[in-house]
Parts: sequence; C-alpha cells; structure tokens
Amino acid sequence: MFLLIGLPFVGLAFWPEGVAWMAQKLGIQYNTLSLICVSVFLFLVVFELLTIVSVQDQKINALAQLVAILMEKQKLAEPEHRPEAQNDRESISNGERSKTSSLHHSFKSESSTRTLVK
Repeated sequence: MFLLIGLPFVGLAFWPEGVAWMAQKLGIQYNTLSLICVSVFLFLVVFELLTIVSVQDQKINALAQLVAILMEKQKLAEPEHRPEAQNDRESISNGERSKTSSLHHSFKSESSTRTLVK
C-alpha cells in the first residue's frame, strides 16, 4: 500500500510540471490542486495506518486470549480469577442467601407469634 501511495511522488520527481498541467486541465488554481493532493495523500496514509493498527489489535487480543487459556491449563492464573474460585464465591453467596432467608423467615414467624400472643 505504501508503494501505491508513493507513486505520485515518483511521478512528480520525473515530471515536476505535472501539477501545473493538471491544474490547467481541470481549470483550478495550482495552490488549490496542491492542497487537494496533499489532503488526499494524508487521508490515505492515515487510513493505511489505522488498518495496520486494527490488524495488530486483533492479533494482540487473540494472543492475550491464548495466553489466558494456557495459563488456566497450567494453573498459573491467580486464584481469584480461576473459574473454581468463581464457583466457590457463588456457592458462598448462595449459602449466605439461604442463611439470610432462613433468618428472615424465622424473624417473620417470631413476629407473627408475638402478634398472636398479644
């Protein structure tokens, strides 16, 4: 892609009056055509660089996922990030919920008993 972007500059090196000839044929000023050419060139360079960055980002994400999978297989991951730890946390929180639920239920039954005793 960079070779294609550089071709107009090679053409200008061999034919420096090309911009003036093109401006005359299009009926616009030399400065305006030069500005348009530079703008298009910068746009193409930015587009090419963004494409490269996007591809590299995809490769980095794939590599990070692969490393995470390998670390998990070798049990090198930190304990709080392992799936077993998440299951333990869920079972603990479920146990706390059942304790809280049973406490809430016993409190309700005690308050209803008190109401009946009055």
